[in-house]
Amino acid sequence: MRIPAPLRAPYERWLVRRLPSARRVVLNQKRIFIFPTGYGFFYLLVAGLLFIGGINYENNLILALSFLLASLFMVAILHTYRNLSGLGLRNGDSESGFAGEEGALEVVLFSRRRDHHCIVLQWKGQDAQQVSVNGGEETSLWLNLPLAARGRVFAPRLKVQSRFPLGLLRAWSYVTLDHYCLAWPVPETSRDCPADGGRENQQAASSGRSGNEEYMGLRDYVPGDSLRKIDWKGYARGRGLNTKQFEEPVGGRLWLRWDRLQGIPEERRLSILCHWVLVLDQQHQPYGLTLPGLKLAPDSGDAHRWRALDALASYPEFN
Repeated sequence: MRIPAPLRAPYERWLVRRLPSARRVVLNQKRIFIFPTGYGFFYLLVAGLLFIGGINYENNLILALSFLLASLFMVAILHTYRNLSGLGLRNGDSESGFAGEEGALEVVLFSRRRDHHCIVLQWKGQDAQQVSVNGGEETSLWLNLPLAARGRVFAPRLKVQSRFPLGLLRAWSYVTLDHYCLAWPVPETSRDCPADGGRENQQAASSGRSGNEEYMGLRDYVPGDSLRKIDWKGYARGRGLNTKQFEEPVGGRLWLRWDRLQGIPEERRLSILCHWVLVLDQQHQPYGLTLPGLKLAPDSGDAHRWRALDALASYPEFN
């Protein structure tokens, strides 16, 4: 249903007041709207015509059929409403991405008592997805989210609807989850690495070689450790999953520094730093990151790369 342009702004303000954003929402009578579908209106028209014909021809069987159809429609109102009532939605995980691409947000659906069938979820401009939720269980959906610009991209208003069981009525609700994913800066190539540290390390970063490190021993594997540093031979021999440790390079670790890019606009600074985060991560070169109000200690691996990219996306919220 399209809202006329003059009424759109007041309608949006009313929705914000009535359905405020939250991390967890349970649909109830206050949140659910219900209205006949086109098929439902046709169904009522047929029932009305039968009623008029039954009166005109004084035919009790036709009158009984029209009353039966009307009763079935009233029962359908209750069951269509109950199919949404009690359904819960909450925040799940998120998948960030680079600005201009797409991220994704996980929406978790749950129900404490009854089953909910053929629930359709849709963000404006995105494809609809259908899911059913069994009572006492949880299920989740991943919904794509366009990342228009760097920073936090919040979840738009989510439309939740159902026409179960007969398609005569449509019950729907709007849910605004307090959920977001991060849009990382678009990498911008730069010849010089904006880093402080040992000369050997800077040369290694520029030439594509990792710094000279001396093997020190093994430690327990931690999720996010670089796969290249895992002791695969020991794992194959049944020694468990361990990560190789290396001695600190003589010149010290590389520190990607915000203040090494003086005179460059903020967004370009972030894009250049993003480029070097990806380059150093690909080279398995340990690096740290300093931004105004934030300092990430030198490290390597997937988890460290994600922390660095998230920090660049979140700037200057932590400042």
